[in-house]
Amino acid sequence: MTDIRPLVDADMPALRSLDGWAFGTVVDDVRWRVATAPLERQRQIGAFVDGGLVGHTAAFTQVLTTPGGSVPAAGITWVAVSPAHRRRGVMSTLLHHQLDELHEGGEPVATLWASEPGIYGRFGYGVATRRAAVTAPRGVALGGAPDAGATVVLGEAADQIEACSEVYDRVRALRPGMVSRRVEAWRESSFDDPTAPGPRSSLRCAVAVGPQNQPTGYAWFRTRPNWDGGDPQGTVEVAEILAESPDGYRALLDMVLDLDLMSTVRFWNLPLDHPLLTWTGQTHRLRATLEEQLWVRLVRLDEALAARTYATPIDIVLEVADPACPWNDGRWRVCADHTGATVQRSSDPADLQVTASVLASGYLGDDALHRA
Repeated sequence: MTDIRPLVDADMPALRSLDGWAFGTVVDDVRWRVATAPLERQRQIGAFVDGGLVGHTAAFTQVLTTPGGSVPAAGITWVAVSPAHRRRGVMSTLLHHQLDELHEGGEPVATLWASEPGIYGRFGYGVATRRAAVTAPRGVALGGAPDAGATVVLGEAADQIEACSEVYDRVRALRPGMVSRRVEAWRESSFDDPTAPGPRSSLRCAVAVGPQNQPTGYAWFRTRPNWDGGDPQGTVEVAEILAESPDGYRALLDMVLDLDLMSTVRFWNLPLDHPLLTWTGQTHRLRATLEEQLWVRLVRLDEALAARTYATPIDIVLEVADPACPWNDGRWRVCADHTGATVQRSSDPADLQVTASVLASGYLGDDALHRA
């Protein structure tokens, strides 16, 4: 029998062992402390069989920006099952337990990034945003970009958290799909693992500074030197690049795309409307892969749908199929416009039938509802 309960301090060694088995990771003590710091112990749930930890999931408190508003959200993370207990319903039991807890007293929305995307649709999660992983050659032209009106200040990422978080929060407030970050998450993201393989630089930070001497953008990146036959063939790995204005983006892109001794620049997480993809007149020189980014789950759909605005006035009855969260099942009338929405149970005929995962995909503006 599987026992589900919150983790306590005494369970941490078992969690570390489970993490190694489930994710194939080996981390030292320092890295482990940094990685677990963002977790909220009271929101860590374990699955135990015969007293042993065989599965785990966690949630952390965040805010998700929606079109025209924001909503409290549970950031789901660290979903893991021991290889010896796979395909026995451990993950399903954990995730259903977590959804029940959120319904009873947690946030109306859950979010996650999926390491295995095929898992989460059956629990009512839907792909709400996508990203582009882009490889660019050094010096790719930015002929369609504005002139750079910002200067760039260089430093180490760990020393620039305050400036970067200021920029991030201003951009996040205006961009649906972005989530808030606690200071522990910033520290975890900026941590430089001294045991990482291969020659590489520390995690560096370029801050774009505007005319009023305020930070308007930043780029976190590493460089990996490489010499092939005597020629420099280094790689720039851009962990994050974000700016409030086109001139900030231009200044940052000019720098990371033209570092000495580097031949390739890799961006792993660009939004699909990122300026790099449209400013260059040499799009054919970019190599891009599209991938899922943020998955969203409407736990209490009436509260979730009311936590955003709608560009066009609507009055529609949705019939929602949601076996994982049966409290969402049934018909809902959504009356909304640019000022907000009311969402109530309805007995009227449905205008549209949707699954919970399709509704979640469309929540931030994806065209999933057009395909329903």
